[in-house]
Amino acid sequence: TTTTKTQKQKSANNISTSTPSKMGYISHQRTAITKRLWNDRLEQMNVEHPHAPEQTLIKTKKIKEHVVLYDFENDKQLARDYATPWNTARIGRVLEDMDSLAGNVVFTHIDDNDPATRPPNAVTASADNIRQFMKLRLDQKTFLHGSVAYVGTSSIVVRCDLKNEKGEVLMRADFTFAARSNVTGKATPVNQLDMKTLTEEQKATFDEVKAQIELKKNRKMDKMPMREEVRVFRKQWVKKMREMSRVAKEMPSRAVLDEKLSKIVLTSQTVHENLFVAQPQQVNLSGRIFGGFLLRRGFELALANAYTFAGTFPLFVNMSDVDFRAPVEVGDLLRFRAHIIHVGEPGEFDKKTLELKETNVFESGNDIERDIVMQVEAIVVNPKTVSATVTNSFLITFRVNGGLLPTVLPESTDEAFGVFEKVIRPKLCGWD
Repeated sequence: TTTTKTQKQKSANNISTSTPSKMGYISHQRTAITKRLWNDRLEQMNVEHPHAPEQTLIKTKKIKEHVVLYDFENDKQLARDYATPWNTARIGRVLEDMDSLAGNVVFTHIDDNDPATRPPNAVTASADNIRQFMKLRLDQKTFLHGSVAYVGTSSIVVRCDLKNEKGEVLMRADFTFAARSNVTGKATPVNQLDMKTLTEEQKATFDEVKAQIELKKNRKMDKMPMREEVRVFRKQWVKKMREMSRVAKEMPSRAVLDEKLSKIVLTSQTVHENLFVAQPQQVNLSGRIFGGFLLRRGFELALANAYTFAGTFPLFVNMSDVDFRAPVEVGDLLRFRAHIIHVGEPGEFDKKTLELKETNVFESGNDIERDIVMQVEAIVVNPKTVSATVTNSFLITFRVNGGLLPTVLPESTDEAFGVFEKVIRPKLCGWD
């Protein structure tokens, strides 16, 4: 395995905070790690020949691992920059760095190393399987690893692993990039992997990611066959949700007096949002709003929403179905909206028999774990043209241990079916 300049021996306290204005703008609002990663990428870019012809030669390349060090143990300024009030690392900041590192990995892979040509443009298409496995501590050295996990015809998947000194994975994310021609803007082929050089672990990762891509594609195209027992269960589940939510919506004054319905809230009652103008300081090296910034803003809004709902600080579990549907430009009016679509109840259904269970979590004590599933959307609104475009969407799950939480119910049949497909069916079928 080969490492790049972002090798772990390069300490974080040596990161330059200067902005290389000649080659590309890097705001001081970016993290120290992202600044270094972007500076490394700028050094590789063919900035002296920005109008060089686009490369056409397709090569096979070995997997090259990139590693960057978070020296929290010795660099106290770096630790403060990433600290939360609970003395853990800010996951939103780490998401920014993961996106930056993935971009470096992709650029290295698609480049033909010919100074007379320029590689195609690579844009972030999606992020998947973002999971936290262990606490992100600020009293130890942490390493962010990134390498190509899968290559398609014109797409590349990069796996980023955040590890401690023992090599234990603390957090993981897969980023998918799509290659676009600098001339036509259309999809263009990229360098392939030299499969003969892959280790057994790399082959296993390749097959795993390939299967995940196929699953996601089939789910989006509604090609996943549904067993009859699952279809029956879906009908029962949707009916139960709507029976309760209909009363709560149509007769709220009576619902609050009912022992069971008084512990129910509708999805519209869990909405939190913020609205702001996308500023020049948030751009990436291509001059558009940085995808990692969007990830962080979406995540932190969802975190605040879950905290407000639960009354206790929630633990991040995973983020999935993260799609970058359209770019966000400087000056765009951007709205982030987060709402809870489901609160998992222990034993709410039996996976083996597919039977709904009557549970009363309010009599189960205060030590049970419950998952809060959040839907987040980023929407560009244009008052001049009276239009609105969803640019990004996220599905984020948090977990709380203890405390009493109300049940969140969908307000329409269509919404109920949507929640079933996004949350319940993956659990039933083992896709989560």
